[in-house]
Amino acid sequence: MEPITVLSDGSRGIDYDNMIELLNEWITDEQRESAMKREKNVNNEEGEEWGKAHYCIVDYQDAGQAVSAANAIRAFMPQIPLLVITDFQSLIRKRHLQLITGTGLIKMILWHEKEPDSLIVEIQRWLHSFAYKTKTAQPSTQSMRR
Repeated sequence: MEPITVLSDGSRGIDYDNMIELLNEWITDEQRESAMKREKNVNNEEGEEWGKAHYCIVDYQDAGQAVSAANAIRAFMPQIPLLVITDFQSLIRKRHLQLITGTGLIKMILWHEKEPDSLIVEIQRWLHSFAYKTKTAQPSTQSMRR
């Protein structure tokens, strides 16, 4: 499995192929920076190794399909972090996230069709929250258990 997996119905028309390529390059750059910081003996608590990490983006217009897809991947990888994409027309709400099984972190991001670049920035922030854990900053994710 690639570092980032996308489960999507394609209804939003998001160009995940190019986006994932950019994110994979970003992950590689982050991994390189993290390795250099460790060499310089910089305090990097719980530094994660990006090469071993896996993330999943769930992008379905229908809430039931989004929950089903998320639960399908969580059946095999219960701790995988999920990023659920929603929009103003979609009926996916926070209450649907409670139906997703597993112990991994979940975050929901609002897709703005007129601002497609904001999605990649939000995804980078999400990935960044896993790379660097600090005592003062908390990642903008929720841990949902079932």
